[in-house]
Amino acid sequence: MSPHAGEMLIQEVAPRIRSLTKTLQKVGVDDREEIYQDALAFAASLIASLEARGKQLVTPGNVAFFAVRLVVKAGRRSTGSSKTDVLHPGTQLSGRSRVHSLEEPVYDEGTQEPLTLGEVLASEAEDPSVTGARNLDWHALLSTLDEKARHILKCLAEGRPLLEVALAYGISRSGVQTIKEKLKHVVTEFMGEDLLADVQRLPAWKDNIRASREKVACRIERQMA
Repeated sequence: MSPHAGEMLIQEVAPRIRSLTKTLQKVGVDDREEIYQDALAFAASLIASLEARGKQLVTPGNVAFFAVRLVVKAGRRSTGSSKTDVLHPGTQLSGRSRVHSLEEPVYDEGTQEPLTLGEVLASEAEDPSVTGARNLDWHALLSTLDEKARHILKCLAEGRPLLEVALAYGISRSGVQTIKEKLKHVVTEFMGEDLLADVQRLPAWKDNIRASREKVACRIERQMA
């Protein structure tokens, strides 16, 4: 791009594009600043293409119009114009997809309790990486125990009565209890003191939701007082 064309892009085209994008209706989660940058990139590409072909440069107003009205508004972006991406503005403009905020309110027909779309879609299970790491530790722990201790530990984990261990190995209940107490110290030493707290701890995103709800409830309570 020649210095003259670059000067025209910065001094005359860019302000027009900025003005046009202020009133442009956004698509989905589009950001106006990103729309402006895309349109400016298209305008620069258009000017450079005209110069490379030896064509006479069009007016700054025409460049801004084509970049904003016929390119960005049509859903094309400087990074691509494919309509197979559900998040792409062109896909949404063509009616092939819709984007909803995860903060969008949804209501339970049974309780009428307000929820967000993110809460409805979120899994109640813990992070798979945490589960995987715990399983690795669990198998490593079992490998250090004898058969009797492993049987007792599995009964405790599955909630089965320890009487079947006593009958299977011919030991008294007090003997099973003694092994159980030893296992308590072994598991605590192997898995850490905060094992039970970690297992029962809710995900951090639920803490944030609970805090936000309590804040709203307190505000409503003060307004009604």
